[in-house]
Amino acid sequence: MDIKVSGRKVTVTDALRNYVDEKIGGALGVFDIQPMTCDVVLRVEKNRSNPEAAVCEVTVRVRDNVVRVESADPDMYAAIDIAADKVTRQIRKFKTKV
Repeated sequence: MDIKVSGRKVTVTDALRNYVDEKIGGALGVFDIQPMTCDVVLRVEKNRSNPEAAVCEVTVRVRDNVVRVESADPDMYAAIDIAADKVTRQIRKFKTKV
């Protein structure tokens, strides 16, 4: 599984990269669909009125289809957890349709 992690307005540390590989890679590793690629974008919003500043966007390309998930939370690790749960649900839904 190829997971590309990038950051916008935030530096992606090794701890964040390992956490993304563990959570999202584990969620996608359950499904045995080939070919599958995954792009993860971590960003921080600089808006004071938005209490959920940390955003995690996950884009998965599966067999000429795109599954996209976005989650926001005040904590980046919690946003990654929420995104992993959402992408698991959507991939399961995709797999039952196919």
